[in-house]
Amino acid sequence: MTETQFVHEHKMDFFTYLHSKFTIFHHSNVFYRDIRYALKSYMLSNGFKLSEMELDAAVDTFIVEMAESGILKMVSTGTWTVQYPEFQTKKSGKPVR
Repeated sequence: MTETQFVHEHKMDFFTYLHSKFTIFHHSNVFYRDIRYALKSYMLSNGFKLSEMELDAAVDTFIVEMAESGILKMVSTGTWTVQYPEFQTKKSGKPVR
């Protein structure tokens, strides 16, 4: 299995890993370097040692697939907004006394 196939088949598992590693939330920004760093760590933990070119290709695959599914929305070059209500924080209200 190639790196890009692995990313394709495990994109939501990686997205959850990214959420835990960088504490991303619904409507928060996520940056290319954060995705790249997290994907490198995730791939190493799954037995893949990637060259820089392979890592960039895997990151690009992930970003394209998540953007096409509407989960990432490009804000500017290298920056996306997370559109994933499952990562929404609970609304704060008056503290209970």
